[in-house]
Amino acid sequence: MAKIAIIDEWGAYLLARKGRFILKVKDKSGKATVKWEVAPVEVDTIVFTVTGASISAEAVKLASDFGIDLVFMDRVKPVARLLPSTYGSTMRNWKAQIDVSDNPGEKVKLARLFIEGKIHNQRIVLREWARRMRAQGKPNRNLEDSIVKLDEFQANIRKANAIDEVMSIEAHAAKRYWSSIAELLPSDLGFTSRETHKLPSSLDPFNRALNIGYSILRKETWRAVFLAGLNPYIGFLHSLRSGKMSLVFDLMEEFRPIAVDRPLIALARSDKDAILKLRDSVKSEGLAKIWSAVASILYSSERPLSTTIVAQARLLAKHLKGTDTYKPFKARW
Repeated sequence: MAKIAIIDEWGAYLLARKGRFILKVKDKSGKATVKWEVAPVEVDTIVFTVTGASISAEAVKLASDFGIDLVFMDRVKPVARLLPSTYGSTMRNWKAQIDVSDNPGEKVKLARLFIEGKIHNQRIVLREWARRMRAQGKPNRNLEDSIVKLDEFQANIRKANAIDEVMSIEAHAAKRYWSSIAELLPSDLGFTSRETHKLPSSLDPFNRALNIGYSILRKETWRAVFLAGLNPYIGFLHSLRSGKMSLVFDLMEEFRPIAVDRPLIALARSDKDAILKLRDSVKSEGLAKIWSAVASILYSSERPLSTTIVAQARLLAKHLKGTDTYKPFKARW
């Protein structure tokens, strides 16, 4: 299991001393106390989730020397990460990305595959809950109908001939999927549909939880793209725009239902108060619960999902260079 150190307190300061990381935090009187101390081999990732924390240059170098993923976030938005100076040696992959991005036919093929994987995995999530409800003697007709409908959308996506057509099918599938998810959640969470265009302050707590979960997935996918030697800004499904990590969003699609939706639905049903804590703002306690739920999927088990994300990114790199064929990630359960 990946070992992650999360720094989420204002005034925290990460330094390095005698080859070890030391985190100090100031109390209200201004006195600094040691919160924790770890050796580089004891941690895989260090994540700053608040902008009011800082790090020494020596700690940055120590992270670089040991290949530790050093990530900076503004609560739920990835901001920056430590980038090795050798990363520029991957120009062959970048050229292949540009060539495929300029080829409409090849671009649509990849777009179809990303969304085919996503719809398949949305169907897996609904199937799991439909099976549970049947076992409890409470079959849900709408859930069963949605599974059949997602089958149809998955078949349709394979026939799409343009990016706009792919996006349209994905949107219709998402609408059906989220309407079914809304029925699974406690009503006092106020979730009726997935909201992507509202201001954060106007979102219901479950939509806020999803945003946090997807930011964690984005961090992991971003890392996978770097490890595969790909350029995060050159994508195929999502439009190219300055500062937008289009490829990261592309690769995230097929993992969203399994890495984020599934564990957060389970959390909402078993501990809705953890989600309700996000009603007014993204507080540390609520944030930690979401991190824990998603991390249990990304980093646990014999074959962590984070490993599969890296494998998918590397498979995409081979596909772009013509040495293999990309296949979307499709969960079996």
